[in-house]
Amino acid sequence: MTREKWLLVGILLLAAAFRLAALRDVPPGLSQDEVLDAGMPAFILAGNHALFFREGYGHEPLYHYWGIPFYLALGENYLQARLASVFLGMLLVAATMRWARREFGLITAVTAGLGLAVSWWPVIFSRVGIRPIMEPLFLVGVAWFWPKRPWLAGLLLGLSLYTYTAAQVMLLWPLLLTAVLLITNWQHWRATLKSGVMVAGTAVLVALPLYLTWWADPSLLQRVDQLGGPLEALRRGDAQPILAATLATLGVFSFRGDPRGTYGLPGVPLFDWLTAVLFYAGLLITIWRIRLFPYALLLTWLAVGLLPSALTPQAPSTIRMVGALPAVFVMVGVAVTVIGYRLSVIGKRSSVIDHRLPITDYGLRLTVYVLLLTLLLFNTGRTIQQGFIRWPQAVETRLNHYQAVLLDIVRYEKTQPPGDIIITDPFFEQIDAESWQRTAVMPRTNVMPRTAVSPTDARWIQAGPAAAGAMVFTGNGNGRLYVPEYAPLSLKLRQLLRLPDVPLYQSQQTPRFAVYDAPPLPDLPLLPEPITFDGRITLEGYEILPPDGGQTMDLITRWRVDRSLPPHLTAFVHLLNAQGEIVAQHDGLDAAATTLRTGDRLVQIHPLVIPPEKGPFTLQIGLYTLPDGQRLTHTGSPSDVVILATDLHFDEK
Repeated sequence: MTREKWLLVGILLLAAAFRLAALRDVPPGLSQDEVLDAGMPAFILAGNHALFFREGYGHEPLYHYWGIPFYLALGENYLQARLASVFLGMLLVAATMRWARREFGLITAVTAGLGLAVSWWPVIFSRVGIRPIMEPLFLVGVAWFWPKRPWLAGLLLGLSLYTYTAAQVMLLWPLLLTAVLLITNWQHWRATLKSGVMVAGTAVLVALPLYLTWWADPSLLQRVDQLGGPLEALRRGDAQPILAATLATLGVFSFRGDPRGTYGLPGVPLFDWLTAVLFYAGLLITIWRIRLFPYALLLTWLAVGLLPSALTPQAPSTIRMVGALPAVFVMVGVAVTVIGYRLSVIGKRSSVIDHRLPITDYGLRLTVYVLLLTLLLFNTGRTIQQGFIRWPQAVETRLNHYQAVLLDIVRYEKTQPPGDIIITDPFFEQIDAESWQRTAVMPRTNVMPRTAVSPTDARWIQAGPAAAGAMVFTGNGNGRLYVPEYAPLSLKLRQLLRLPDVPLYQSQQTPRFAVYDAPPLPDLPLLPEPITFDGRITLEGYEILPPDGGQTMDLITRWRVDRSLPPHLTAFVHLLNAQGEIVAQHDGLDAAATTLRTGDRLVQIHPLVIPPEKGPFTLQIGLYTLPDGQRLTHTGSPSDVVILATDLHFDEK
């Protein structure tokens, strides 16, 4: 193997290290977008095929089909969720170096490869399990085939629209490049026009099925509609939002970065001062050499690639401009190439620069080595310090963008004996349980950690200000209750369960979580004959707690799960006056029905505001499902309500 190949292989190994190291911890836990994307291969294998998926506010399909082999090989875990992006990130580094080597020389290729390998912007999008990193890989293919095989370039350009929503603007690329070449190289207008028309025409034909899908069902474009603020303002004659977004996007490299903390420290520019200076120098060199096809292609690629950020709100957006990744780092390489050659000929008679010649001059090699080493140290140190250390530990990152607390719980569970797991959550969705599963399941073995139970046995209860209060009691009667600080149990529920003031364990990282031994089932008066609803769940008993000096009474109910429950199962409690009118009501079931198992018990608090009149009142309860409102009937009766009391009176308040 030649020295050059060893060098390129070394860069790829470096890129692999930055993409695989601490993959479970950076980002700290899975985001909901990652969990959704990780579940799409199973969704497809179940027979759900589409040119555009409605799930997740609309998703292009290619990334999800790419993820199928990883799902089949690894099962459902964090590695399956992220490894598909890691491979795409590696391919992007290799493809960019190969293209840059052909068009701009070895120095440019090595510089671009090193930048893509260690800089935080390409590294983070190669580590999170979401689809944007696929777009720039297709665009490198477009650049590779454009000069000689424009129909293949058009094919890949059209396919890029099936990777990520922001790629829609890339259809402007052949139009802009053709216009630039017609202006700068008008003498070759026939070949330029022919090539541009072939690329654009092929791309449109390939993308046509996608556009027809959107035309047939405009509701699929939910995400595009959400990002149309500046364009809508421009249609009304207000150009200020577009100008502000454009200026913010242009400043993302050195002045102020992405305001969100989803993929890096908020507001931090993409580059350190040295890399930024080299990028701007490369941009100027590219503009100066725009008459040459590779430079015209590079400049127009950058311009169109930045548009998704410049045309949408909350600019700059590093995720929306991910299509420009290769162009940006190749421009840095162009600057290093030119500067290296210029510095190497200082004091010499010849000043001829040919970046295609082998790097044999000692002065050139020394200059390039110093520049590359300095760049590598700057970028590596910045990525490690800001990306691998500060960003994952930031409260905003852990609390708002990634479910870091689930990863912390899994680590704690590894140290504990087997037992059932109950987790509180402010607003449970099924994707939370799926996130827990992928966080808890170990790669390759597809099983839980040695001392833990199956992830499907984790129960979830809603807690916090919006919840009245509920607790699940598992059939095994043991286990642990996990209470993150953002989902605390209500005081009434704590008192009912007699939880200790001091938890068994409390974590230190924000968001913190407290651990309690699973409490015993409270003693409640039992019904003479339990009442079963649809053969699924049985009301075993209840207790009416009189108001304690306030204006609210509490009904405590106890249930037994007999078989799997429908999603969004909800209990309703009505307080009726003598005329049969509802004067007080509570709807809710603060346990995630789909996570409960046969034999589980559930205790629910139902608060009711006491009406002004004394009574008599009738108290009734029933169950229904959302969103259809379908009520469950109980055993031996067509009725869908159970009368709990018929002669309730309350003292005057």
